[in-house]
Amino acid sequence: MGRKRRKKHRRKLFRRAGLALLILFGALVLLGGSVAAGYFWMRARGQASFEEKQAVLPAEMDAAAVSGNEGETMLEDGMIRYQGKVYSYKRDCLTFLCMGIDKRGEMEASEDLLKGGQADAIFLAVLDPDEKKISIIGINRDTMTEISVYDENGLYVGTRTAQIALQHGYGDGMETSCKRMVDAVSHLFYGIPIHGYCSLNMEVITLVNDAIGGVTVTVPEDLTVRGTLKWEAGEQVHLMGEDAYTFVQYRDIKLAQSAEGRLARQKQYLQAFITQAKSAMREDMTLPLSLYELVTPYMVTDISADEAVYLAAQALSYSFDAGDIYTLEGEVVMGEKYEEFYQDDTALYELILQVFYEEVKEAPTEGSSE
Repeated sequence: MGRKRRKKHRRKLFRRAGLALLILFGALVLLGGSVAAGYFWMRARGQASFEEKQAVLPAEMDAAAVSGNEGETMLEDGMIRYQGKVYSYKRDCLTFLCMGIDKRGEMEASEDLLKGGQADAIFLAVLDPDEKKISIIGINRDTMTEISVYDENGLYVGTRTAQIALQHGYGDGMETSCKRMVDAVSHLFYGIPIHGYCSLNMEVITLVNDAIGGVTVTVPEDLTVRGTLKWEAGEQVHLMGEDAYTFVQYRDIKLAQSAEGRLARQKQYLQAFITQAKSAMREDMTLPLSLYELVTPYMVTDISADEAVYLAAQALSYSFDAGDIYTLEGEVVMGEKYEEFYQDDTALYELILQVFYEEVKEAPTEGSSE
């Protein structure tokens, strides 16, 4: 990479970073004792930015709720009635879309607006300040949903039902592709607001994995990669180098439900990675900044530095374990050419209620003896 390009990447340091790395970097600032006025100013600006975004409510949830509520009392904005119970949307939750793109090399805008790259890994990260926890929702890349279609000039053509991973391809592979993925995922989740996004070229997995000393995982399924690399279900493997990339990215499209198997590996890797990253940071407090600089050329995000500082302050005390990782329930069928995943709409709706809503007791109606 030339000198001019290196300088350009340095200028982008505080504009592009993944959610997890932003939080780790913010933690470094806090733990390093930097509590000067500048920090509090950035934190306040970040909080104000998110508060503005949090004004949006998931209107589609109300329309999708079970009907038959005639004669019931009116509910406040952000509240819905489902199967005789009333739920209120957690307005303080922050939700981020994290994507792994099937490209290698540094992030560069595609000249072909139909080749922005497919999103092979799709996750929602949800920060819940009330319960002080982080939830991760894994989305099968073959989930069939309504996506927006554009022509080679970037002009809107219409919509069609297709694998959600394809939505990212309709764009420049940068901000435009990410924004369109945000719209598609939000629509799939009945209009749940998404407050930020981060996309990473899958190659960065190898770099970050090795930077924290490798990641140890328990293989969830028998896996043979091109006849040369074999892992058995239940086997513990310490991943280094290309093995980490293979573990997270590889799937044999000739095998049924291979996308589901890959998603299971991605969940396993994510949990192990977070544990190892925390351990590595305790040994080297400069690690988050090193990772931050390392991955910058390989990612696209709309999370600002101010928002990153605020997220760090919030997330330091949050819990996260295997029980906080969810996947969509549904059925995999073979389409005309590729596999298609059809989510269970009821299960998805109830998962949204579990993660993004809280049950409330409805106030008694006028004249009630309660």
